[in-house]
Amino acid sequence: MEIAQLTELADELNYIQAKISKYLKNNQYVYLRVFDSWQESYNSVASKLNADKTVTVPTFKLGPFDYSPSGKSIKKTSVEKFVKTINHQIDRLEDKVEAFNKATEEKLIAARHLEKFFEHDADGVSIRPLQSANRILVSIPTGDAGQELFKKGIQPALEAQRLSFFKADQALLDDLALCELCQELYACRLAIFNLSDQDPNVMLALGLAYGIGKPVIILQQQPEVTLGTMNNNGHILYTTVKDLNASLTAMLRQHPAC
Repeated sequence: MEIAQLTELADELNYIQAKISKYLKNNQYVYLRVFDSWQESYNSVASKLNADKTVTVPTFKLGPFDYSPSGKSIKKTSVEKFVKTINHQIDRLEDKVEAFNKATEEKLIAARHLEKFFEHDADGVSIRPLQSANRILVSIPTGDAGQELFKKGIQPALEAQRLSFFKADQALLDDLALCELCQELYACRLAIFNLSDQDPNVMLALGLAYGIGKPVIILQQQPEVTLGTMNNNGHILYTTVKDLNASLTAMLRQHPAC
């Protein structure tokens, strides 16, 4: 559920709470019809949230002991319990919205940190590279082994899906190389990292990718010790180049828009 939708539903609960507060100031008893309208409005919001599952909210139901002896009104303690339920759910929704906003802001801040490596216009404003749905960044270790793996395992899988790619296989020893990497990271749809031998340049590029929230696919050759499942798009363990090609091809085919 989007932040705007969560905010809108939190506002609905605040509106219900305000209606109840105003009514209680002017009336001694809460009659069934009035309470039913409040309960229906609250449960409608709860149903919308529960259908999305972003936040699970309990619906509210009256029990036999929530009614007054006459059966025409709701007990004061039951009304107070209902009000507490609404206020608690408002706090939960507002906390969720705040968490979403914080995560979004952190992602934007991380992306802006790369902008110092982008080209700038005449006024000194950074020019962000255009993002492409078909662009993939591939970071591999330097040396013949990494090149062979890319040529026979990774490149054919990308070409089978008609994906363009940038191969990051140079030492990141100067601003020029780092600038090119940052621009490609920002522009690509996702990044693929071969963690064989934990090459320093690959690990640095991986850290930058995570820093800006870029989706990644991790490649590791068995029997190397796996570094966990911290990635968010795929983790491929392979023994041969053929294994790698088959697994990566299948993953890219199953997730064409990852």
